[in-house]
Amino acid sequence: MIQRTYKIFATLALKSKIHLPNDLIFFGAVTVMAVGLLSACQAKPTELPNTPTLPPTLTHTPTASPAPTLTSTPTPTLTPYPISLEYNQKLLSALPSSGDSCLPDQMDDDVGIYVYDLSQGRELVSINADTPFQFASAFKGPAFAYFLSQCRQYWDPTAPEWDAYFHDQAAARDIPYYVSPEYRAIVAPYLKNAQNWENIEAFFDANRVVNNGAAGVVDKRYFILSKAYSMTTRSNNPATGEILQFVYDHCAAPELAQPAPACYEDNAISRFNAWFNEFAGITYHENEARRGLYKWDTVIEKDKNGAPYEADMVTKGQEDRCVTQTARLNCSNTTGSNVWTARDFFKFYSALYDWEDARAREMALSMLAIDNDGPARGLLKNLARNMGAVSMSKNGHAHFILGSINTEAGILDYQNTPFIVVVMGYDAQPSLSLLYGDYDSKGEPATDVSLLRDLLNQYLETP
Repeated sequence: MIQRTYKIFATLALKSKIHLPNDLIFFGAVTVMAVGLLSACQAKPTELPNTPTLPPTLTHTPTASPAPTLTSTPTPTLTPYPISLEYNQKLLSALPSSGDSCLPDQMDDDVGIYVYDLSQGRELVSINADTPFQFASAFKGPAFAYFLSQCRQYWDPTAPEWDAYFHDQAAARDIPYYVSPEYRAIVAPYLKNAQNWENIEAFFDANRVVNNGAAGVVDKRYFILSKAYSMTTRSNNPATGEILQFVYDHCAAPELAQPAPACYEDNAISRFNAWFNEFAGITYHENEARRGLYKWDTVIEKDKNGAPYEADMVTKGQEDRCVTQTARLNCSNTTGSNVWTARDFFKFYSALYDWEDARAREMALSMLAIDNDGPARGLLKNLARNMGAVSMSKNGHAHFILGSINTEAGILDYQNTPFIVVVMGYDAQPSLSLLYGDYDSKGEPATDVSLLRDLLNQYLETP
C-alpha cells in the first residue's frame, strides 16, 4: 500500500464577535405535514444528576495542542468494517436503553453513533449506524467539499482553471489591472488562507483599481468565497442555498460513474446528492429508498421591527424526487425528510480524509477546523476544545415538531490520532449530555461528563 502524505494546516480561527443570521429554515413536507425550523443554534444545556461514566474511568489531563498536521494513510476498504465489541458495548451500557425501542440497538433516545479510528482502520462504535436521522445543517460540511471539488477556478490559485479565469478579460470587466501580475501577487496569497474568506469583500474593496486618484469598480469575481465561509463556519442558511445554486449555474458538473436513476431530475439539489453519493461511495439497490437533501426552501428572517417573516431561498421549488427515505421520530408515525445515516457521514469523512486532491483536502479540513464563537460551532467542537483536540467538523441543530434535531459529524484529531466521530439524534438531549457534556452560551463546560472523551482516553491508553 502506498502511503500518501498530505500536510493539513487546519488553523483554528481567532475568536471574533459573531453575527448570527436571524433566519430559520423550513424543512420540506413530512408525512404528517409537520414543519421543521432549522437554525444553527445548539440545544440549551440540561444538567443530569448521577450521570454515568465508562467503566473504568481513566484520569486524563487535557493539554492544549496546536493545529494538527494529519498524515493520511488510505483507509482500508473492509466489509463489514472491523468493530471493537468491547468499546461498542461499553458505550451502549452507559446510555439510556429501552426494550420498547423501535431502534435496532434498543436506545431510549433517538440516537445513532459511529466512531472510527482512521489510523488503524478500526471501527470502535456502531450504534444504530444504519438508521436514517435528519441531519439539519451538518450537510453543509459536505456541501463545502462539493463547492471545492467543482469550482476550482474561484478558490485555488495553483490550478490552471483559476489562472484562466483570472486572465479572463470579460470576467475582469476589461480592467487591465485586474489581470495583471501585480494584482495576482496580491490576490493569490490571500485566497490560500481559508480564514481570509470571511473578509473577501472588504479585501477587494481595499485593493480596487484607482483611476486618476479616484477609486474604480470593485473586482467581485471571488465574492462567492464569503458565502462558502458563511455557510460552513456560521451555518448561514441563505448562503447555503446560494452555494448550491452557484455550483449548479457556474461550475463544472460532477463526473459520475454511477448511472442516474430513472427518477433523476437535474437541478441544484439533485446534483449535490449525486456528487455526495459518488464521493462517499454510497450505492443503492434498485428499489431502495434513497437518502439525502430533499429540498432547501424557505427561511424565517426578521424585519426591522424584529417581526419574523418567511423569505424564499434561491433553491426554493427544487427537490430531489429520488430522495424518498425519511426518519421516524420517537418511534412514532411522524417522519421528517433530509436524512442520512451515521454510516453515510462516516463514508463521506473517510473519503475526505483520503481525498487524492491534496489542495481541496487541505482547504476543506482547514475550513472545517475553524472554531468561531457562537452556537454554529457545535457540541463536538466544544468537546474538542476542552480536551485538547481539534475538530474538523460541521454540526446541525433544528427545532422540529416537539423535539430538536442534533447532528455532529467530522474528523477529531486527538493525541495525534484521527478519529471520525458521528452522532445523530432527535429529541435526545439526555444522551447528548452524556456523550458530550453540557456547555454554556460561550462554549465553556457546565459539567465534567463526556462518555466520548472517556471512551477515546481508554482506547488510546490501552496497550
